[in-house]
Amino acid sequence: MEISSIRDQIAVIPGGAAGIGLACAQRYSAEGAKVAILDRDQENGVAAVAALEENGGTAMFTPAECTSESEMETAIAEVIKKWGKVDILANCAGGFHSAPPIEEVNASKWSHGIEWNLSGVYIPIRAVVPTMKSNKYGRIISIGSAAGRTAALIASIDYSAAKAAVGGLSRRLAIELAPHGITVNTVAPGTVMTPRIAVLHSSRMNQLESAMPVGRLGKPEEIAHAVWYLSTPGAAFTTGATLDVNGGSWTG
Repeated sequence: MEISSIRDQIAVIPGGAAGIGLACAQRYSAEGAKVAILDRDQENGVAAVAALEENGGTAMFTPAECTSESEMETAIAEVIKKWGKVDILANCAGGFHSAPPIEEVNASKWSHGIEWNLSGVYIPIRAVVPTMKSNKYGRIISIGSAAGRTAALIASIDYSAAKAAVGGLSRRLAIELAPHGITVNTVAPGTVMTPRIAVLHSSRMNQLESAMPVGRLGKPEEIAHAVWYLSTPGAAFTTGATLDVNGGSWTG
């Protein structure tokens, strides 16, 4: 097996309809993998698959909410029925819509953020582990955040806490799943120019860019490149790691 090749492997991407998830789908497809996009955004998910196929790729879309055990298990079963297995899981769902002070974050808002950004990582992992164990091979990569690595007032409290926990979840699962040929890692981006970020921070984009040592925000395809590396056979000795891709904004 070529250490950098994922050709003909099966890659599943919760949250693959837009942003970093879409960039991962595009990168996987360009590398010859078959791509399954699982997302609640059916319009963009269908459009993404059509674009991948137009460019010569093999892809499918299944509507699924990352926080729903039943929907995620059904979606993974559909992927296995069609393609026989899952080699790669790239957890790209999640986010936040505002960053209010703690007094404005009631228990309901807190729980929603934790469910979306932490349970929405755990549930897809739990759904793919049986098939990966059966095949004695798997690559699990979850999108964390620089907000989970250091303090960041521009991110919500629940998002920051959840993304910190994603790293802990990956480290714990890495040692459990290593004997089965499955690696589990996290990629922690800094601020990346996605459609959501463009809307959320439209009034202070110059401020965000000037605060970055590299002088700009990240690009989704730059995060996808890091995710791709951790998805390859050659990354077999890298597990339980967090790869920081943040333009130098945090170097701890």
